[in-house]
Amino acid sequence: MKLDAVSYQGDGDKPAVIFIHGLGMDSNIWVNPSRSRVLGEMFPLEILLDREFFEKKLESIRTLFDDLRSEGYGVVTWSQRRPAGPIDSVVPELAEVSKTARGMTDAGIILVGHSRGGLVGRKYLLSKEESVRGLITISTPHKGSSVARVAKYLSPLASALNPLIPRRDGGTRSAAMKRILEFLKSRALAELLPGSNFLKTLKDGPLDQVYYASVGGMKPTLFRLYNLSFPDALEKVIPDGLFPEEMKTGKGDGLVSAESSKFPWGAEHHDFDLNHVEILFDERVRNLLHKTIAGISL
Repeated sequence: MKLDAVSYQGDGDKPAVIFIHGLGMDSNIWVNPSRSRVLGEMFPLEILLDREFFEKKLESIRTLFDDLRSEGYGVVTWSQRRPAGPIDSVVPELAEVSKTARGMTDAGIILVGHSRGGLVGRKYLLSKEESVRGLITISTPHKGSSVARVAKYLSPLASALNPLIPRRDGGTRSAAMKRILEFLKSRALAELLPGSNFLKTLKDGPLDQVYYASVGGMKPTLFRLYNLSFPDALEKVIPDGLFPEEMKTGKGDGLVSAESSKFPWGAEHHDFDLNHVEILFDERVRNLLHKTIAGISL
C-alpha cells in the first residue's frame, strides 16, 4: 500500500510517534499548516482559526510534530487516501504506517490523533498491537458530535463563504459549495453522531501496556468573516432546542463538546479555552502533551 507519508528518523531509544489527522483534513495539519486544507479539502486552514491566529504568520506556527522531531523522536504522519471516507477505510492505512514507525525504534510507538483521528487510533487498537505504548487524543468525539445533525442549516452561510471558496479545474463556486455541503452530510460525518452504529459497535477497552490521555476545547468560535461569526450566526437559523452543546461557550470547541473529548478510560484529561483547530498549535497544549509523551517514554 503506497501512502502519501512524511517521516523523520529519531533516536532509537525513544518511541516513534504517529500523528493521525481528522476528517476532511490532510497531513499538513501537522507538518506544514500553511498548506493544510479543511472541509473536504476546499478551504485553507485559516478559515477555522480565530482572529488572533489570522494575524499571525501561519508559516511560523509550530506543531507537536515539530516539537517532538526537534527533541529526537521519530515522527510519522500521512494524508489519508479518503479524508472523508469511513473510519474502517483508514485503519488499514494506520496499520501500514505503524510498520514504518516500528522500523524506526525498538522503544515502541505512540499514537496522537486529532478529532476523528483519535477514533481511528481506538479502532486500530482492537488489533491489540503490542508495540503501542500510548494513545493521545485531541478534540476527539469519543461520545460523538451532534454537529452533523445541524449540517443542513449551514446552507444560509453559503453566500458569505462564497468569496473564500477557490475555483478548481474551471469549476464554479456554487459547485464547490455543493461539494462542501455533501461532505457535511457524508456517511463519514454520520459515523460521528452520538449513538451512531460505529460508536455502538466500537467494543474496545483499556490495554494494560497503553497509556491513555486526552485534551479538549471549550471555545466554540471557529471563524469570523466580515460581520459573521461562526457558530453564533447559526443561532438565528437553527430551531430552538437543537443548538448543540459543541457550539456553546464553555461547553465545546465548535465541533466537539468538552465532555465528549474526554477519553472514557484515560489516565488524564485537560480542557483549554481553545477551538477545534487552535488546540493543535497552542503552546500550552503542546508543552503539556510533550511532557505526557516524555513520561510514556520512560
